[in-house]
Amino acid sequence: MTKQRINISIDSELLKKAKRDIPNLSGFVEECLKHYLGYAEGTVPVGNINEITAKIGKLNVELILINQNYNAEENMKRAEDEKKNKAWRFLWNDYRPRLIPDETLMEKAIEELRMDEEELEDILDWVHITDVKVDTNTWQDVLEKYNENEDEH
Repeated sequence: MTKQRINISIDSELLKKAKRDIPNLSGFVEECLKHYLGYAEGTVPVGNINEITAKIGKLNVELILINQNYNAEENMKRAEDEKKNKAWRFLWNDYRPRLIPDETLMEKAIEELRMDEEELEDILDWVHITDVKVDTNTWQDVLEKYNENEDEH
């Protein structure tokens, strides 16, 4: 590389301190420019670092938004599951001692569990007579065990 003489303007106090502390001011400025532009061995241009940092910032924001959306979806799923569990528990707890489903609770369970009445009655009967260990507090467990043991009903 050939060198070229230039004039630059620097605050006089700053220049005085720089000349006192930096023996080769031209070499120092040249080295700083090499690092800034990425010409020094093993360096990345500062301009690129700023672009990369900006991209990382945008990606962090996107990641936060994705996580918030995921959390919202997960919370909605939990709320939906809890509504199903509640409808099932009320129906089961009422059915268990009498072996007759309450009409109002049955209607609510049909709506929440999205099942027809006949299949829901089959599930109630199956849970009552089965030897399979079933968590009757959780609709998902009841449904899974019922479906796994189809040959019993």
